[in-house]
Amino acid sequence: MQKNLIAIVMVLSSLGLVLMPVEAQAKCGGNGGQVAGAVVGGVLGGLLGRSVAGGRDKTLGTVLGGALGVVVGSRIGKSLDRCEQEKMATATEAALNAKGSDQASTQKWTSETRPGVGGTVVASTPQAQPDGRVCRNVSQVNYVDGQEMKDNPRFCRTPPSSAWAPA
Repeated sequence: MQKNLIAIVMVLSSLGLVLMPVEAQAKCGGNGGQVAGAVVGGVLGGLLGRSVAGGRDKTLGTVLGGALGVVVGSRIGKSLDRCEQEKMATATEAALNAKGSDQASTQKWTSETRPGVGGTVVASTPQAQPDGRVCRNVSQVNYVDGQEMKDNPRFCRTPPSSAWAPA
């Protein structure tokens, strides 16, 4: 049943992206990111909820995590257009992979299309986990016309891989 639920979430997510107007996906400075933010947030939240549930009811963890992810992702997507979301993602990746990455790292980004839109990403010092993963907490603070939005995702990698993935 859990595999069926995950499959349904993935299909609905894909359907949502397909149904979005093409011009809303392609434009910078538009407001088409709310649906995409909700879809991405829902999928990532569902995966996070499932992993946090551990041996407990993973279906409940997936559903609750997905619901929370939809709310957070929709809020971010509503405020940041596709290009701004990409700039934030690039800043997050740069903070995670900065030289001297055994220390906290800060990256800033600004919108190329809208004044007053930008943010700061801070990746904490990496922490070794008992399961062998290395994880970093990330603080993403974005500003849209004076309004502050915060998110605190966690990223981990499993050696020997050097790729960071949402935890």
